Amino acid sequence: MLTRSCAVRRADPADPADLALLREAVAAAPGGAAVPAQREPLGAAPASGDVVAALLAHPDVEVLVALPPDGAGSGVVGLAVLRRGQVVLPAPAVVVHLEQLWVDPAWRRRGVGHQLLAAVAACAEAAGAEEVCATATGGQRDVQRFLARLGFGRPLVVRSAPLPVLRSRLAAAGAAVTGRRDRRRAALDELLARRRRQLDRAPG
Repeated sequence: MLTRSCAVRRADPADPADLALLREAVAAAPGGAAVPAQREPLGAAPASGDVVAALLAHPDVEVLVALPPDGAGSGVVGLAVLRRGQVVLPAPAVVVHLEQLWVDPAWRRRGVGHQLLAAVAACAEAAGAEEVCATATGGQRDVQRFLARLGFGRPLVVRSAPLPVLRSRLAAAGAAVTGRRDRRRAALDELLARRRRQLDRAPG
């Protein structure tokens, strides 16, 4: 664990230094995709196409960055991306989603993740949320174990599908249903035709 605490604070969308720090953290994350909004921006990207700037400027998103203690290096050693929203079932409520949690591999097992989660909890409390939901992909086993140790359960399973795949599967399913319906209609027509032939051949 760290003998000196990292500094955890909100990233400032108006601060060029924060933009640079966040870009560095995104580039250092596995696959260069520490922030989901890189793939699917939560708002319209600026004319520059800078999705990191768009992420920071989004009104429902907060990015928390963890900076090393003085004299222990520079740059971002961890980040958390939060999104505020609302649910309607089972009852209307404010919810805070932890969309991404990332800690530099060189700084793991030093308490950085715990400090980020403490800041996340403070943000959720300030927003009036009673729960924090966290997202971790199937491959992020270390993140899943870390969240489980802190009390995050699995109340539901969220599945996702690329839109082209969904449309393709729906089209195939529709074609299969239509084919079964056509076969049933053809079988019924054949049965009725057979009955008519039998009646036509019947004596009297």
